[in-house]
Amino acid sequence: MAQPNLTRRDFLVRSGAAAMALGSLSMPSARAQGANDRLSIGIIGCGGRGAGALMPEVYSQGKDLNVEITAICDVWRPAREKAVAQVKEWYGREPRAFSRYQELLALDDVDAVTIATPDFAHSPILAAAAKAGKDAYCEKPMATKLKDAKAAVDAVVANQRVVQIGTQRRSDGRHKGGAALIQSGVLGAISEVEAAFHDAGPRWARGYGDVKQEDVDWQGYLMDLPKRPFDPARYRRWHLYKDYTVGTPGLLGSHMMDVAVWFMDDLLPLTGTANGGIFVWRDGREHADTLRCLLTYPKGWLLNYCTRLGNTKAPADVVFYALKGTFDTTSWTAVGDGGGREKLTQPVKAEAQPGENHMRNWLECIRSRQQPNAPVQAGYAHSVASIMCFQAFETGRTQLYDAEKREIRPA
Repeated sequence: MAQPNLTRRDFLVRSGAAAMALGSLSMPSARAQGANDRLSIGIIGCGGRGAGALMPEVYSQGKDLNVEITAICDVWRPAREKAVAQVKEWYGREPRAFSRYQELLALDDVDAVTIATPDFAHSPILAAAAKAGKDAYCEKPMATKLKDAKAAVDAVVANQRVVQIGTQRRSDGRHKGGAALIQSGVLGAISEVEAAFHDAGPRWARGYGDVKQEDVDWQGYLMDLPKRPFDPARYRRWHLYKDYTVGTPGLLGSHMMDVAVWFMDDLLPLTGTANGGIFVWRDGREHADTLRCLLTYPKGWLLNYCTRLGNTKAPADVVFYALKGTFDTTSWTAVGDGGGREKLTQPVKAEAQPGENHMRNWLECIRSRQQPNAPVQAGYAHSVASIMCFQAFETGRTQLYDAEKREIRPA
C-alpha cells in the first residue's frame, strides 16, 4: 500500500499542487522518537535573522518542549563566536561551532536546523539538510533559482522532513481568518489582488568596515558560485547583488505574494511581467529600487505586486478587488467599495482564528510529524513567483511557468 502514497507525493511535487494536507509524516526524526527525548537544534546562519530572531525563538519556545541548541554555523567568526557565547549563557554548555554547514549536518545527534543565510544558499542547504535526515526551518525566499527550489522540494518530500518556511503570516490568527473569509466567496469573483511592501530608505545599504578577510570563510560563503576575490561589501550588502538574491520580489514580496496565493487558494502563476529600475539609490546596487510585477494565475486573476524604496505611501499590505467589493489586510473587513450591482451593503469582518508562534508550530510538528503552517510547497510557490518577476525584469520578456514540467521560460 505504500506505492500509491509515493505516487501521490510525486504528483503533488510535479504538478505544483497546494499539497498543504499531506497529513502526518511517517518517518520520525533521526533521534526524536518520543516526547521525552531532547530535540537537538543546529543554527545555520547567525546574522540578524538567524541569531537575532530565530535563535532566541528556538530558546524561548523550546523551554517546555525539551529543545536545546547544540551546534552553531556561520562563515563569519565574530557572528559565530557571539552566537556560541549566547547559547552557552542560555544552556550552561558550549555548542559545537563550524564555518561550513556540511560539518554541522554531518552531526548524527542534531535533529533539526534553522537556515538563515543569504538567499541563494537557502535551498541548497535545505536540500542537504533533508538528505541528512534533518528537519528544517528555512527563511524566505526559499529559493532564488528554480533548479534549487525543485531539488529542495524533492529532497524534503523524499525524506519526509518537517519543514517550516519563514513566511510567518501563515501562523497569524488574523491572516487565517482572512483566508477563510476570502475563500468563503463573500466577495464574489476576485479579478485583482494588489500586494505592496514599500520603504523610504536605501534598505540593506549597511556598513561593512568591521568585516575583515581573515574572519570570513569566503569560499564557504560563495558555495557553488563562481570564485571571486573577497569583497566585504558583497558579504554585508549581499541583498543588493544579483548573485545572492532576486531582489525585492524575494526579499520583501515573498511575504505579500504568499498571502495573496494562500487566500486565493491558487499557488502557482501562469505568466509574469515586470518593470522598474534604479531610480533613487544609485549606490552601486544591482537590483531595482522600484519595481512593479504582474502575475496571472490559473483561477483567473491578476497579482499586482510593487515595492518602491523611495516613498512609503501605499495601500494596505494586500488588497482584494472583486465584483461585490474590496477586502484588505489592514482593516480585515470586506466592504462594498468599488463593487457592482450586487456589492456588499454591510461590512463583513474577518473573524480572527487562533494564532500561534511560527517557530513553536515547527517545533511541535517535529514531535507530531504533522505538516507545519508554511510547508515546503508554499515556499516553492513564492519562489516560483519571485524568480519569474526577477527574470521578467532582467530579460524584458513575459515569463511562463509550466506546472507539468516545472519550468520557467520566456513567452
